[in-house]
Amino acid sequence: MSKVFDRINRRRGVWVGLFLMTLIYIFSYFQRVAIPGTIFNQLQHDLILSSAEVALLGGLFLYVYGGMQVFAGMLVDRFGPMRVILAGGILLSVGSILFPLSHSLWMLYATRIVVGLGASVMFISLVKELDLRFSDNNFSALLGIMVFAGYAGGLMGTRPFDAAATAFGWRTALLWVGVGTAVVVAISALVFRGLSEPERDHVAQPLLPVLANVLKNRLCYPAITMEVIGFANYFVFQGIIGKKFLEDCCGLASSTAASWTLLLSFTCMTSVGLSGVMSRLIGNRRKPILILSSLSGVLAPCTGLLILGRGSQWILPCFLLFGISGGTTQIVNSSIKELNQPEFVGSAVGVANGATYLGVAVFATLAGLGLDHFASHAVRTATAIHYPMQAYRTILLGCLFVGVIAFVSSLLVRETSGKNMWAHD
Repeated sequence: MSKVFDRINRRRGVWVGLFLMTLIYIFSYFQRVAIPGTIFNQLQHDLILSSAEVALLGGLFLYVYGGMQVFAGMLVDRFGPMRVILAGGILLSVGSILFPLSHSLWMLYATRIVVGLGASVMFISLVKELDLRFSDNNFSALLGIMVFAGYAGGLMGTRPFDAAATAFGWRTALLWVGVGTAVVVAISALVFRGLSEPERDHVAQPLLPVLANVLKNRLCYPAITMEVIGFANYFVFQGIIGKKFLEDCCGLASSTAASWTLLLSFTCMTSVGLSGVMSRLIGNRRKPILILSSLSGVLAPCTGLLILGRGSQWILPCFLLFGISGGTTQIVNSSIKELNQPEFVGSAVGVANGATYLGVAVFATLAGLGLDHFASHAVRTATAIHYPMQAYRTILLGCLFVGVIAFVSSLLVRETSGKNMWAHD
C-alpha cells in the first residue's frame, strides 16, 4: 500500500513541477508579445526612436531566442529539463526586472538580450519533459495544452498590459511582471529540489555530430519552412506592428487596438488547442492540419490587401486567418519529433524552433525597416508617428509572397501518424 501512495505522490509531484514549468513559460511568452508591440508608440515617443530601433527591441529578443535553440536542445538533452528551465528562469527574471529600470537605448537592448537568453530554454524544456514523462499517443495533445497556456501569457501582453501601462506607466507595469517572474522561479527552485529528473535512455552527444545528424535529415525541411513563414507572418502582426497597424490605418484608440491584438492572440490560442485535439481524433495525422494552416496563411494577407482602408471591422477576417496560421506549433514539433531519431529529439526541436524564431526576427526587422522607408510620408503628432497605408500594404504583399512558399512546403510534409519513423522501422 505504501508503494501505491508513493507512486501517487510522485505522480502529483510531476504534475506540480510541470505546472510550475508552464508558469515560467507563460511569463517568457508575455515578454515576446508585449514588447515592443503593445507599447510601440510609448517606446518610440519616450525614447525618441525610429521604427527600426523600436522593432529591434523585439528583434534582439528573437535573434537571441532563435540562435540559442540548438544549444538549448543540447543543454536539455545533457542536463535535463528541470535544471535548464530553472537556470533560464533566473536569467528571465533578472532581465525582466532590469528592462523597465533602464533609461538608455543600449541598456534596453542589453536587458532584452538577457530576457531572450532566459526565454530560449523554456519551450524546449517543456517538450523534453513531456517526451520523457508521457507516451507518444498523448504527446501532441499535452503539448497543445502547454502551448495554449504559454499563449495565455501572450494574451496578457495585449489588452491587459495596455491597460496596466496606461494606468501605471509601462515601466511600473513591466517591473511588477519581472517581480512576479522572480517569485515563480524561486518557488520552482524549492519544488524542483524534491523531484527527480526523468530517466534518459541515452547519453548526450557532442554538438557537431548531433547537428550533422539533424541537418542531414531533409524530411524535416518542408515542415520547418512552413512553420518559419507561417509563425513569422502571424507574430509580426501579433508582437511587432499589429497594434500600430490598427492605430495608423484604422484610426483606433490604443485600448481598442490592443483588444484586437488580444483577439488575434486568442484565435491563435484556440487554433493551438483545437489542432492538437483534431490531430488526435484523426489518428495523430499531422499533414492535413498543416495544409489548412498554411492555406490560412495565404488567405490572411490576401484578405488584408482587399479590405485595407475600408474600416476597422473589415480587418477582422485578416486577423482571424493570421491567428489560425500561427497556431500549429505543437503539430510541427510533433512531426519533427517523429521524423528524427529519439536520441536527437531535443536538438531536432531546437533546430526547428531556432529557425522559426530567427525567421520571426528577420521578418520583424524587415517590417521596421519597411515602415521607416515611408517615414517621409508619416504624420507626426505629439504622442506618435503614424505611417501611411502604403507602408502596411507593402508589408502585406511580402507576407503573401512568402505565404505561398509556406503552402507549397506544407504539401511536401511527410505524414508520421504519431509514430517515430526511426523507432518503428
